[in-house]
Amino acid sequence: MTPEDLKSAILRGADVIDARKTWSVDRSKYLNASEALSCIRKQWFAKHEPSTAPEDWGFARRGTHGEKYVVEMLRASGIELAYAGEDQESVADEELRISATPDGVLWNASGAHIALEIKTIDPRTNRANLPRREHVVQIQIGMELVRKVRGLDIESGLIVYMDASNFNQLDVFAIGRNPGLMDDMALRAGQVLRTRNVDRLDREGRATGACKTCPYADRCGVDLTETKAFTRSNRGSQLDAIVQRYVEIKETQDQLSDEKDKIAEEIKEELRKRNTASTIVGDIEIELASVAGRSSLDQKAMEKAGIDLTPFKKTGLPSERLTVKALAT
Repeated sequence: MTPEDLKSAILRGADVIDARKTWSVDRSKYLNASEALSCIRKQWFAKHEPSTAPEDWGFARRGTHGEKYVVEMLRASGIELAYAGEDQESVADEELRISATPDGVLWNASGAHIALEIKTIDPRTNRANLPRREHVVQIQIGMELVRKVRGLDIESGLIVYMDASNFNQLDVFAIGRNPGLMDDMALRAGQVLRTRNVDRLDREGRATGACKTCPYADRCGVDLTETKAFTRSNRGSQLDAIVQRYVEIKETQDQLSDEKDKIAEEIKEELRKRNTASTIVGDIEIELASVAGRSSLDQKAMEKAGIDLTPFKKTGLPSERLTVKALAT
């Protein structure tokens, strides 16, 4: 067997397993929690004129296996977990036309129920941006549907983010209920399912750059030149790695700078309370001194007075300015 044969066999097997998967509800007839905040036009096409083009389900498969791992580990540790793993079930509200497939329901010490959502993330993900809004909405929808349809007293939820390259790197977030969310989602479900002409719906993907990778972009008629240019070709490259690290360091610097300024004010306040301008704490010397303001020439006032400053102006050497910022996703 050649390397290419083996690769083809693995991918073919993945397709076979995916084909076996069935849903307990017809997802085409509901607004699904996992896609609730995706572009409303993309959702419309998926319900009314689904694409027949092949899609890359690699990330979804990664998520499926990550979810299986977390469920197995929780059960091995003695956590009582229902509607998870092979027992996972979708739940739908026939009136609101909304469905969800929670990753599980567990019990805490008080006996109350807690919804569970499991996500795998790229190791380069900026954890400062977690939990993602779409995931919060997803689990909140699931909470309300499980309460209403299954009658379980879901009081809160937990989102687990697992690093796809290091299963021991886990970030867990507690999420509260948001019952009012369902009214907004019911309106959105109505738009997705009952609108006859997609032109009546907003191209939401333009604001996030999602149009660039949307399989319905051509049929939607979106002008891709007006959307944010998300370039994915550099993913996994050396440039990608150092840019991701740059953004992480910059965000950490900003956070530390804010914290430093706050602590500086607290130190000054403590010195004022002690009626002193200097002190020693352990092996650290602290001194608070008044600094005279810098003197400068008022250029506008000089020009108003008729003083020609042109002979005294000079242009510095050209320099470069680097701007690196994370795109909204």
